[in-house]
Amino acid sequence: MKSYVTFYRSLSSVSRLTIFLSIFFLAACNSIEPLTDVDGHFTDARDGKTYAYVNIGTQTWMAENMRYNLTDSTGWWCYNAAEGNCDTYGRLYNWAYAMKVCPAGWHLPSDAEWKKLEIFAGMQASDADSLDWRISGAVGIALKARKGWNSGGTGENTVRFSAIPSGIYEDNTYSFIGDLTSFWSSSYTDETHAWGRGLIYHAEGVYRWKYTKTSGFSVRCVKN
Repeated sequence: MKSYVTFYRSLSSVSRLTIFLSIFFLAACNSIEPLTDVDGHFTDARDGKTYAYVNIGTQTWMAENMRYNLTDSTGWWCYNAAEGNCDTYGRLYNWAYAMKVCPAGWHLPSDAEWKKLEIFAGMQASDADSLDWRISGAVGIALKARKGWNSGGTGENTVRFSAIPSGIYEDNTYSFIGDLTSFWSSSYTDETHAWGRGLIYHAEGVYRWKYTKTSGFSVRCVKN
């Protein structure tokens, strides 16, 4: 199955060089866009952390990545093992932990729920079922926050999803903070892979593929 290494290699050589060079700069230098245009907030009763949420079409989505600290430390990561990155970007979870990290009243979105979001944001329904980059409707631009992405990014955040470039943890390596983000879905394809989504700073599309469940990705929850 295609990993994020393959995803990276699928980019042009110029794009790969840009990503490689940007790894040497602190993504923290790019300020994250404040969440001011939201529909409300809720508090996770487990730890008292508060999250913003937005209504997108008929769905209600978190406008922030989950930060919940599970008691078992073997299935989640702070980027570069820095707690401050968890505060800013949320935690990176493997799929098993992503499946149980959302608070009561919320859940990890299915692949179908991701498609519903993408179609509302402008993606053609036929494109939503495709693999790799789906570029119709420039939905990646609609989902990405306007600030925080390397090289200025391309986000316009028109649906207020406010995706930020939280990086990933894969093959025992932290990679691409400031450049890209990936999110889990609850839909799995086999014992070792599940559907996910990817966004990168320079692209207008949304990447869809079956990812290895041991990878560390971000989690957005959708309301029940």
